[in-house]
Amino acid sequence: MLSNNLLPTLLELLNNHLILTPVVACLPIISLLSLSSTSRAFRSLIFVIYPQYTFRRLDLSTLPFPFIFGQISPTEVLAGGGTARQLTESEDDYYAAPLRRALYVLKKKEVLDCVTTLILDGLAVPAGLVREILCDHPFNVRILSLRNVKNLGDEKLIQILRYLIRPTRPEGTPKLRALYYFTRPESVAFPHPESLHPEFISAQPVGVTNIAGSHLGQRPSSTRTIPQNATWTNGMGNLFHPDPSRDHDWVQLLEACRGIISFDTVICHHAPGSNLPPKLATVALGDEGCQTCHAAPEEPRVFGLTPAQDLPLLTPPPLFASTVKAAQSPAHGEKTKFYARCTECIRDRRCERCNAWWCENCYSPPTKTGQSDLSHTSKIKVHMGLCVHNCLVEELYSGVGEGGMWG
Repeated sequence: MLSNNLLPTLLELLNNHLILTPVVACLPIISLLSLSSTSRAFRSLIFVIYPQYTFRRLDLSTLPFPFIFGQISPTEVLAGGGTARQLTESEDDYYAAPLRRALYVLKKKEVLDCVTTLILDGLAVPAGLVREILCDHPFNVRILSLRNVKNLGDEKLIQILRYLIRPTRPEGTPKLRALYYFTRPESVAFPHPESLHPEFISAQPVGVTNIAGSHLGQRPSSTRTIPQNATWTNGMGNLFHPDPSRDHDWVQLLEACRGIISFDTVICHHAPGSNLPPKLATVALGDEGCQTCHAAPEEPRVFGLTPAQDLPLLTPPPLFASTVKAAQSPAHGEKTKFYARCTECIRDRRCERCNAWWCENCYSPPTKTGQSDLSHTSKIKVHMGLCVHNCLVEELYSGVGEGGMWG
């Protein structure tokens, strides 16, 4: 019931789960815990009455735990007053301790089984802890985000996922339906200490050698970076750089997980007739297609029309539902059609600066002759990663002229 005042109190508003759900979805966990500590009524509301709403989406990447980013090695424990017993623990157990403590508290409060979306981006998450989250009781995680995690290698994660989807697995398993691992997290809540160190700051590229046009004849280093806001739907180029030695293993795993677990990338099968083996799609090419024909030999992927198993998960992980459908639903205003390929099948076909590209039907890159001259430029679309008629010209002339580096 409402209080005697005409305006309801915050507690009365949040006691309606229709209001509570969108509010807590936008709150960091530290703010939610702070709210619960203000009174018994709020604590009861969050931990007892509506835990299925307050803890459905749990983002632990924003918690300021010591060691949680894997920034302090076990050999530094004694210097900080640690015990010799800590040094005898395995490295994985050591790094996982802060996160395990957080999960233990939630288990003790009997809310851990309410967590269906768990975000651990950037934290120290060893393989043993990942196995517990995906296989053990009382975890009930359906969407898991492990982007940029520490102490977890591709090989160990692949082994865990293969175990999850084994033919002899119990009925109704795995509970996991979506895994974010490849793409870049939306933000980093706490910068690495090295980024704040004076020596690190002074080591950053500065001066005239870091401007456009200062390295003529060399592929610009800026084109190798991943745009901060790159997504599959905005067509801004490279989303991630996979480990080439594990690419084949990931392709096999994604094929085996088809229809069971969705990922934040898909398999690139290349243009029809290509002899290249399947690889992970890493480049978002937008919805406009080839610069010449405005299409492509393959069909574009369209959210809502293309089968869900052929679509990637979109970032960020969904706020209000823990389903693959929600994770594959573009936000209002986002494009629903896009092309996705690997770097191999668009090599020498895509400008790494503006992301313009040409399909196999419209352009065949010249064969490698060992020479880098630009003769017959009318036939060349891309040279050294830049489109010839726009970005390459800008690169060549950006430092020329009065006051320029080459002027």
